[in-house]
Amino acid sequence: MDVVYGKYKEIDFYNIYAPICLSNNTSSSQAYFGSKVGNYGLKRPRIYSGGYDPCFSNHPQVYFNRAVVQASLHANTNRGNSNTSVKWSACNDNILNIYNMTVTSVLPVYKKLIQGGLKIWIYSGDADGRVPVIGTRYWVEALGLPIKTDWRSWYHQHQVGGRLVEYEGLTMVTVRGAGHLVPLNKPSEALALFHSFLTGQDLPPKR
Repeated sequence: MDVVYGKYKEIDFYNIYAPICLSNNTSSSQAYFGSKVGNYGLKRPRIYSGGYDPCFSNHPQVYFNRAVVQASLHANTNRGNSNTSVKWSACNDNILNIYNMTVTSVLPVYKKLIQGGLKIWIYSGDADGRVPVIGTRYWVEALGLPIKTDWRSWYHQHQVGGRLVEYEGLTMVTVRGAGHLVPLNKPSEALALFHSFLTGQDLPPKR
């Protein structure tokens, strides 16, 4: 895994086809599969698509560390005391390192929600290296749900927007060319997906 993560440092882990942020002010995130595995110091996702800045998360970091912003949010009332001053960052690895994971799987939760008759869609960008489609497929298939409609393409603006499969109680949708943050990478496709979910209209099965 050290070798694999070492190679991941060369690209954007959260969108494997996007350029990485080259800014010196880039906030960092340590991506790992829980504290038991290790800390590999991977960079925070910097995603570029359709004019988006690959260093986008630098901007909210600067914003949320402004004194006036923290004061308005009552987020750092002891800012004057250097011993208790808090610096906001896009990812706080300290929280992840000390978090006590008492639940090893949320599959039982999904089973209860499905039994309750809730409408559930799972969506995933197919360029996401952090939560890849194959991993999502693995846990969805582990639910053992009967297939209602087999895998098919769905279309957006006369192009393939992704793929979807319908199970009894759950639908899984992929978004072509999107990374971890689907609405950021593919905003138009994401809007079409959410619109379909809310209105009950099928995602277009053809051009």
